[in-house]
Amino acid sequence: MDTLASYDELPYDSLPLPETQPDFLAAVARLHGFVAPDPSQARILELGCAQGGNLIPLAWRWLESDCVGVELSRVQAQAGADFIHRLGLPNVRIVHGDLAALPDDLGEFDIIIAHGVFSWVPPAVRHALLDVCRRHLSPHGIAYISFNVAAGWHALQPLRTALIERTSAELPAPERHRQALRVLDQLQAEWSDPFLLKEIAYLKTATPSYLFHEYLAEFNAPMGFGEFAAQLDAHGLRYVGEAGPRRAVVELEDAWGLTPEGMAGRWRDAEAALDDALAIRFRRALVARDDAPCAQPPQAEALRGLAFHADLHSDEEIDLETSTEQGFLNPAGNTFPVALPAMKAAVMALSAAYPGALGYAALLSAASQVLAEYGAGADVDEAAFRDALFQLVLLHGLMPAVVAGSFAVEPGERPCANALALQQANTPGWVVSGARHVAMDLDPTGRMLLGMLDGTRSVDAIASVMRATLAQSGLELPQETVAELTHQQLWLFARQGLLTEPSGP
Repeated sequence: MDTLASYDELPYDSLPLPETQPDFLAAVARLHGFVAPDPSQARILELGCAQGGNLIPLAWRWLESDCVGVELSRVQAQAGADFIHRLGLPNVRIVHGDLAALPDDLGEFDIIIAHGVFSWVPPAVRHALLDVCRRHLSPHGIAYISFNVAAGWHALQPLRTALIERTSAELPAPERHRQALRVLDQLQAEWSDPFLLKEIAYLKTATPSYLFHEYLAEFNAPMGFGEFAAQLDAHGLRYVGEAGPRRAVVELEDAWGLTPEGMAGRWRDAEAALDDALAIRFRRALVARDDAPCAQPPQAEALRGLAFHADLHSDEEIDLETSTEQGFLNPAGNTFPVALPAMKAAVMALSAAYPGALGYAALLSAASQVLAEYGAGADVDEAAFRDALFQLVLLHGLMPAVVAGSFAVEPGERPCANALALQQANTPGWVVSGARHVAMDLDPTGRMLLGMLDGTRSVDAIASVMRATLAQSGLELPQETVAELTHQQLWLFARQGLLTEPSGP
């Protein structure tokens, strides 16, 4: 088995992908009228899993799952296997292999994940990927397949062409990336198109792996939704829905009385038109076997059977009296507009409960309580509430789930990080993942703090160690200042579900 040289030389960052959480995927499927298998006991296959930065945290959280990762880069596959061995996690394995030559005895999987693969491989491998999904999906299983969309990439093709033509394909990947950065400087001086200049500015700060594999690699084949759907048909698969954030969704006129099968063609045409209208650049499609029940465009009514979680805040004083639109921000800096007072109250309740989740009825009740506490009246128009909730869920301001989950909510007297967080913090090159499968941006000091939380030290002792360590690096701070900073960081860890009860005295 040959390795994949460019991915060994310049690996993609191996990150947790929130949209691949089993309970999130099952929730999205339900919004589309499709009942997927129980996510807590799913068999999960990830194709192109890199070193397991996405798959291993999934296996850690869902201990009754059975997870298999396949990676063509020998370096990354080995790094993942070593990490799993040190962690002692029995329900996950990563193998170095080619998705086009998988053994037939792998069995069926309830979830198949292929992120960053489909558009970036030769046509034969794309067909092999879809064959894997048809052959190895369980009867009601779902596959997550991300791909670049032609409508959004059309305007970017001149940039990719220029970078390929002005760099040397014979160079090792890191050297070619450095050459590409110099080309970007030249293009920035030569070009005037605001759209391309904005992309150039982003690429100059993006990770080297992103620039290389999107703009310099041999294969990057965006396609239209209609073409993607036709390829699904040819391989015995069908579209279930979109797992990515959506600014707009398909609404089929005169669809009353139509079965999902009857509206399938109209739905496909409408999705393709949506790509063109919004110049969509990237899709995260959910796919099932063609003998599974037929899905439909997302329905707000399905929210009643789901739970929701959110990590949002507002820099403004929240107005619960009027329908004034206000912005709520997530940790990544994305802003979500909310106008309905009851939905503002719901966001406040969810953010207070994070990383926990609230079911639909509990969220409705919590919103009413928040309104009453602030003297804004407790009556909630459920129809308006449901519509506002639906829009926020589609935008990924609020994330749906079918399993609420429970997490430690405070550091305790002797803070203790879970084993996964400890190993991630203490292993160079590994990203720390929160309980809700989000990547945490920790500086070296934050990683060091997390890496020492083995449950044996009090908060005061931890602050003393941190102060001494900072002093050794030349940063002298008062003990009170370090204690306060340590306290803040410990609560951040707790909020991201990284802490657990210490196992010993």
